[in-house]
Amino acid sequence: MKIYFIRHAETVHNVGQTWAGTTNSALTNHGVLQIQRLAAFFRSAAVKFEHVFTSDLSRAVITAEGICNPNISDAQVMVTPLLREQHFGSREGIRIHAATTASRSPPTVEPEPAETEESMRTRANRFLEEYLFPVLLSYDDDQTEKDSAIAIVAHGIILRVLWNCFMHAFPLGNVSYSPEVDALLATRGGILVPFWSNTGYMELSVSRMSTTPSTRVESLLSGWTITVLSVDNKTHLRDLRRTRGGIGSLQHDTKQRSIESFFKR
Repeated sequence: MKIYFIRHAETVHNVGQTWAGTTNSALTNHGVLQIQRLAAFFRSAAVKFEHVFTSDLSRAVITAEGICNPNISDAQVMVTPLLREQHFGSREGIRIHAATTASRSPPTVEPEPAETEESMRTRANRFLEEYLFPVLLSYDDDQTEKDSAIAIVAHGIILRVLWNCFMHAFPLGNVSYSPEVDALLATRGGILVPFWSNTGYMELSVSRMSTTPSTRVESLLSGWTITVLSVDNKTHLRDLRRTRGGIGSLQHDTKQRSIESFFKR
């Protein structure tokens, strides 16, 4: 079984280097092309998602729906606020550089604090316990060896928190890495701190070693193995160029049939 941790496509806030945690940020034209590339890549690799989970913020929902259309017909996209990005408090909607500069000046009003790491861990663990782990534990041994696939579409910071919570549920000795990821670890002191570009994904291979008769999630997951196959995989974006003239960075107009409508034929 494969699990894909996927970050949403590019947004206008990404391009504008603006804090947008729980703020809904529109996709750019380039972001739409990223989704199309990712969907085509999964289709060519014969990846068919049986379960798709996404943050309820529009940039994640649109990304999730985009990769599902050509790949699955039966599974529905499961939307949950548990996968939302960190709320940045008073920094929401402010340019990153401006927020950094402002932080050096005495505040005129009490700033709204950002969501804490503990709060994000609570959300991540709830998602695992209420959504992902029940799905994993519903598979029998044969199903985990087949080409089953699960997608989790969310945001850079919450994906990192989710990954850490996910890994803590499995015995350390049951986790291995592909040669590609091993090479990455060698450059980072042997510690995996994952990161995500827009539509970049982490790919995991998960399988069950044995069936353990227990009602505890921790005990059940001790019979599973994980192989981290790739981190921030952007193979699908190879040779993708941003449309010139600033068009690629513009907010995508959902009324347009395709980006080609920008150009005269």
